[in-house]
Amino acid sequence: MRMLLLLASLSTLGCGPKPAEPTTPAPVDNRTLFVRLGGQPAINAVVHEFVVATKADPRISQYFTNTDPAKLEKAMDDHICSITGGGCTYTGKPMLAAHTGMKLRPQDFDAFMEDLAMVLHKLHVPGREGKEVIDAFTGMKPDVVGH
Repeated sequence: MRMLLLLASLSTLGCGPKPAEPTTPAPVDNRTLFVRLGGQPAINAVVHEFVVATKADPRISQYFTNTDPAKLEKAMDDHICSITGGGCTYTGKPMLAAHTGMKLRPQDFDAFMEDLAMVLHKLHVPGREGKEVIDAFTGMKPDVVGH
């Protein structure tokens, strides 16, 4: 009887899961964020949707009341192109100068960032690229809030 149990247990040893096959990690995409986002047409689409979203957001729409949407979109297109490696030259005001006197609060910036995240999700921007865009905007917070 013991011999049968021993043989039965030994015969099942080979039935378990196979060891994982060594896999080659996916190559890292080292193209610029600009290229990975889809170039200028993709940036223009994100900026347009974002301007629409922020102007419609009752939490922050008052900051865009006297803003020309076309000028804002052009400035944002150029700025995002330049900070994502697209080779554009941003000629607008530095963020600190552009936001001085607005007295933006942290919660205003948070609403802005929530709108940006919503637009990135809506337009199916992949996770890595979306995070890089969010991080780039988050880095501007000290120049935007409280001035």
